[in-house]
Amino acid sequence: MIVNKISKDAISIIDMRDTMYPSYSLATSKNCFIDKKDIGWSTMFGFSTGKSTIKIENLCLEIFPNQFFSIPIKNKDVELNVSFGVTFVVFRLGFLGHDIIGNLDTTKSGKLSYIDGCSDSLLVYPPRFGDASMNYLYFPSNITQSYHTHPSIRIGYVIDGFGFSDTDQTIPLEKNVFFCLEEHELHRFKTDNSFMKIVVYHPDGEWGPTDENHTMLNRTYIKK
Repeated sequence: MIVNKISKDAISIIDMRDTMYPSYSLATSKNCFIDKKDIGWSTMFGFSTGKSTIKIENLCLEIFPNQFFSIPIKNKDVELNVSFGVTFVVFRLGFLGHDIIGNLDTTKSGKLSYIDGCSDSLLVYPPRFGDASMNYLYFPSNITQSYHTHPSIRIGYVIDGFGFSDTDQTIPLEKNVFFCLEEHELHRFKTDNSFMKIVVYHPDGEWGPTDENHTMLNRTYIKK
């Protein structure tokens, strides 16, 4: 497990381009520039705890506290100008996804149940079956998950609370910690007297619409 703590006026990079689903991620509390040669055609998933501005050539987007986003990047440079707080982004290389900006209510738990009493909300859903997504995970206090694995990487950012990750060692997780679980890494999360809230990127999944199963096609009855 790769773990970095983001401090004031700092930037941290986790480069997972040499994986099954090439991904390039960073968390920053200062202005930074991402060269198009590092990200190419990709989709930028992200979350901001403060206020930032994203510049992509002639496009300029203001991101406010507790907003998440998904932005297709068509082989262009990206500038992140951080006014305050931390901006967390993951680029899924070779994939063009949704163009979305949304607000996360961090006072609530997730809308879907997850293992061992935890919960999850799907923030950015996969455009098609198996595509990348971004989720909000909520861990109540006094939770110990069962050990489990994922076949692909998971890149997350702790937005609030305190807990632990158990891999081959116990690692404390707190606000502004930025981490990556590697492919098939055995792990579990646990909490003591505090909740923990994490925004996490998933590069794949066995879920999403297909040509044979999507909401427009569902409940469409062909008259014979």
